[in-house]
Amino acid sequence: MVKNMVLSLLLLLFLVPANLVHAESEPRIIDQYEENNTFNTAYPLGNWKYKLLSGTIHAPEDYDYYQFTASKGDRLAIRLSQIPNHVNYDLYLYKDSYGYPLIDYSTRSGNQDEIIRFDVPETGSYIVLVRSADGSYDDWNFYRLTFIDRIKTATYTANLTPTVLTSPGAGTTSQVASVNLSNQQAVPDGAIVRSVSAQGTISPSLGHTYREVMNGSEGIWYTSISGSGSFPDITVAKELPVKTIWHVRYYSLAHSSSTWRNPQIRITYEYDETYHY
Repeated sequence: MVKNMVLSLLLLLFLVPANLVHAESEPRIIDQYEENNTFNTAYPLGNWKYKLLSGTIHAPEDYDYYQFTASKGDRLAIRLSQIPNHVNYDLYLYKDSYGYPLIDYSTRSGNQDEIIRFDVPETGSYIVLVRSADGSYDDWNFYRLTFIDRIKTATYTANLTPTVLTSPGAGTTSQVASVNLSNQQAVPDGAIVRSVSAQGTISPSLGHTYREVMNGSEGIWYTSISGSGSFPDITVAKELPVKTIWHVRYYSLAHSSSTWRNPQIRITYEYDETYHY
């Protein structure tokens, strides 16, 4: 009887397909970017712009390195998303140079998306790494790695109230018109001012007339060029938020009264489309 049991077990073993015997030691999905497990074997992606790829972590020691190039002044984001359930992957960014210095990393818990925002300081080669945070992995499902051109620009024109401002002239400022953009849904959260222009008609047309604008978050009045609605001192470097209260007023050095009707501000701004990632 014992002999029969041994023969049955041997027969069963021979009948098991070879691919099932090795299932635990081989990746479930073919990852086209392997072998990319070291800095030296990082998969070359070329220029980063708009790259999108899918990869897998198929073992605790599987590190996925990707090499890309970028130019000074590029403002990108690298997003690791669609991380499989029940695993925890992290994201790291390195300079592709001697010693591979670490630039930044994202190590959120669980399978939350990871993101690194990167303003490129110099043209060159860089390396991004995807790895398991705790040894967990899923070789049945892909993660997604996306390179995003994250900074966008747009404009917004706002009407201010009251709609009529007057100045008696001789350098005396008008009353103030205001608008609250704090909850303006047409403007993305985190939007930063690049430039502002004041619009609307001042009549009669007088020389040496100046419009002024204030961003409520800063509390400083900026003065336009004479006879113009532009404010050269407002630049993106000041990082003024768009979503705040804005004020305008004006004055003329001429000894004559005037009126500014339908005051508006036109704001050119930039925003990071990954702001909420």
